Amino acid sequence: MEEQQTQQARSIVFLTHLLGCIIKVIGFLFSGSAVLMNESIHSMIDCLNQGLLVIGEKRAQKGRSELHQFGEGRATYFFSTVVAMTAFFGGGLLAVIEAGRDLLDPSHEVEHIQFVVAILFISLYIEVTAVQSGYQEIKSENTQRLPLLRFLTDSRDADLLLGFTENLFALASVVIALAGILLTAVTDNAIFDSIGGILGGILLLLAAVFLAREFYSLLMGESASQQDLAKINTCFARPEIIKVNDLRTLHLSTDELLIVADVIVQLEAPAEPHELIDDIESAIRAAIPQLKIYCYIETEEL
Repeated sequence: MEEQQTQQARSIVFLTHLLGCIIKVIGFLFSGSAVLMNESIHSMIDCLNQGLLVIGEKRAQKGRSELHQFGEGRATYFFSTVVAMTAFFGGGLLAVIEAGRDLLDPSHEVEHIQFVVAILFISLYIEVTAVQSGYQEIKSENTQRLPLLRFLTDSRDADLLLGFTENLFALASVVIALAGILLTAVTDNAIFDSIGGILGGILLLLAAVFLAREFYSLLMGESASQQDLAKINTCFARPEIIKVNDLRTLHLSTDELLIVADVIVQLEAPAEPHELIDDIESAIRAAIPQLKIYCYIETEEL
């Protein structure tokens, strides 16, 4: 039931992005506005993003196989990287080039400015709503009250990281676009429209760099978050354990975590080693219930 609701919500988001994209493209074709062209590109990226994430999640849910014995959970990270490198970087570069051409073209004009302004105000409302929704989700998950940038870089959730970053940069892009088109309307000088388009493209390029860096790290394999790592260490803090020789963690996907540990236990510990391991694994799973845990613990007696 929950999965069906999630799919319905994503379908609504996709249709909203698609409708917005169509309106912006039509507006650009009628007006020739550089900022509206940039917004059209951004909406196309939104649609592509939704489609690729669905593909990534389906790959991630395939389960284990002989070739991929821990499954393909990191497929979401791969497709998110594709979005960052192709859609964001390519779209940003295209926006900068086209807006730059308009800037150098003395005959560049913006027609039907009122129509452009109306579209941008509607886009502003949509993006503000999306950012507020994403921020509320972050607040509910950010139990340690980390600074926003620290939380995003520490997050292992591809959907949350990509979605919120995309919406945040989209909001900034709409604000710049509005400023550019309003200055064009007031001064009757289309140079501000071109500058707004260039700045919007640069924002897309910055988003691409940030996301590519984050998803490269996730693809290479990141450890548990600092918050989860602290909980794991607490589970190993037992009187029977003399020392934790080695503790390594690796995110196999957004919600799967591999834990490998080597511990030294007391020779005359009250519990048998296998019982101690079972207790530790149960404690870890109880401490981090949102993750599927794969736990491998070796013990040495001293």
